[in-house]
Amino acid sequence: MTDESVGSGSSGKRTRDEGDNSSPTTPTSVGVGDERVARAEGIKKAKSRLKGKAPSSQAFKELETFNIRLQLLGDSMNVSNEAEMKRLEIQERKEARKQRKIELEQYRINWEQLSRLEQKVNREQWEDEMIVILRNNIQRFNNDA
Repeated sequence: MTDESVGSGSSGKRTRDEGDNSSPTTPTSVGVGDERVARAEGIKKAKSRLKGKAPSSQAFKELETFNIRLQLLGDSMNVSNEAEMKRLEIQERKEARKQRKIELEQYRINWEQLSRLEQKVNREQWEDEMIVILRNNIQRFNNDA
């Protein structure tokens, strides 16, 4: 039987007497000698674990570690992409300077040829045509600049 008295100040838990052969309604562990074995998990808990609905703490830690690594990888890729963009921008500026240098050299050559041809007193027809072409090239360069 149970020892539960109203005025005894008990916590309301049922206790078994030595002679009572009934078992408690919710055993927390099974005693075998001095060794105690944990009670088996319930059906709902077992099913949710098998279905993967209840993540284990180890899986949670691994996911958190994976997320941190993924974030670090993303950050390093952003830094790498920014560096690559800056490198490409610098390369484009260098190419633009090279192109401008080529255009200036072509302008100088056209100017020298025009000066030589205009200084000539007796010119042939092809030289007069060349003067017109060179003037147009120089004019086009001045308009673009």
